[in-house]
Parts: sequence; structure tokens; C-alpha cells
Amino acid sequence: MYDTKYSSNLAFVDLLFNLIVGIAFLFIISFLMINDPKKQENVEPIAEYMVILSWDAEKDVDIDLWVEGPSGVVGFQSPVSGSMYLDKDDLGHRNDYVLVDGERKPLHINREIINIRGFESGEYIINIHYYGAKKAYEEINANLEVIKLNPFSVVHESSSRLFSRGQEKTVVRFQMSHDGNYSGISHLPKSIVYRKRNHEHPSPPLIHGP
Repeated sequence: MYDTKYSSNLAFVDLLFNLIVGIAFLFIISFLMINDPKKQENVEPIAEYMVILSWDAEKDVDIDLWVEGPSGVVGFQSPVSGSMYLDKDDLGHRNDYVLVDGERKPLHINREIINIRGFESGEYIINIHYYGAKKAYEEINANLEVIKLNPFSVVHESSSRLFSRGQEKTVVRFQMSHDGNYSGISHLPKSIVYRKRNHEHPSPPLIHGP
């Protein structure tokens, strides 16, 4: 006599097995899509150092960040040199807006950022330059941070005061070794902006922004 109890159990086991195989197959497909090697090729390299300049948010002032490294100079005129990238160029309040429901709203954050995405041994010189303002201010307070990210450490942090348009100041200099470590921190002044301008364009002034 045929026992229906055993046929019922076998059908349940087959259904459960097929369900498990289906879930495993979907998991494998999802994993392959997440780890698509072609997509990973487009990922930007992680910064090793960040140089962050910020200044009085309520003041409509254009302060520029410049870094001279072993491969050249980075600033608004030359945003890339070797492993150094100008990731944010701030023009004061002119480009401090966000879109909210299709309407531009002011978001006053005065900040420039240069990232160093690789290790080039040599000296790095970091200057700030008071480019201009729509009205005269008695002084501008500018803060500079130099951060090493891997592993994290603060290379330099300080506050400077700028008093007049055209003023350039060397905030910090340091040496980087081939393995990314830093040493030899100093503050010996060296012009980047005017030396670069006099070398490339002896007469015309710098042109910044739209």
C-alpha cells in the first residue's frame, strides 16, 4: 500500500531545497553587481593630507589658499599639480548658495581645501593670500589646518590676521618623506603668489572668478 506521508515529506524537502538555491543565486548576483571592478576604477583616490583654510563667514572676502610642493604650485590658477588638488575654491559670498525648492538661499561658509592624494618627498609651503573684498575690513581672521589622515594626526593648526588686499603670508612649511611622514615644520616666509605672477605675467594682474 502507498504511504502518502513519505511523498508529502519529499515534496516539502524538494521545495525547501529549491528555495535555498534560489536565494543563494540571488545573493551571488547581488554581490557581483556591488563589487563591479569597472565601477571601482572611477573611484577617486583617498586624500592622504588635507589643507583647510577658513575665514570669517559673515565677511564677503576672497582669501586664496596656495601650496607649493615638489611637483609645482596649486592655487586657483593651477588647481592640479602632481598629487595636489584644489578641491574647493571659495570666492567669498559669490558662490555660497544652495538650492532649496528651486530657490537660491545664502549659505555663507568661507572655506578652501587642497588635498594631497599621494606621497611626493620634499618640502611643502602653504601660503594664504588676501585677494579682495567688496568693502574694506579692518582685519580678517583666517584659520588654517593641515591634517594627515592615514593615520590621523594634526600637522599644523593656527589662526592668522590679514589686514589689507594683496597681503600674502606663509603660514607653515614642512618636509614630507617618501613614506608620507612629515618633519621639519617651520614658518620661514616665502612668496608664492607674487613670485609666480612676476615669472609668468610681469604686467597683468591676477584674474579670479567669473
